[in-house]
Amino acid sequence: MKKRSMKKWIPKGCYCDGCKWWHYIKTIKLNKGNCDVSEGCNEKCWTKPNNSCRVRIIKCDFMNYTDRYEDTLLCEGVKECGEHDCDRDYK
Repeated sequence: MKKRSMKKWIPKGCYCDGCKWWHYIKTIKLNKGNCDVSEGCNEKCWTKPNNSCRVRIIKCDFMNYTDRYEDTLLCEGVKECGEHDCDRDYK
């Protein structure tokens, strides 16, 4: 499908709520073996809620991008595509 026809399915506002192109793929539980910031961490992983680290993998079909490391705001459901964004639509 062409991007021009994909745009009509992107909701108005700053969030991806209801966007048919935003997909949750899976959640990866982090521990000492797969965590980038585990050096210097003395906590035992997954013994309490505050040391239970995880990364959600999100895909946006419109941008053809998969966020594997929560580098973008897609994991929070905030639009990265800029289509029908709140700054442009609600002035």
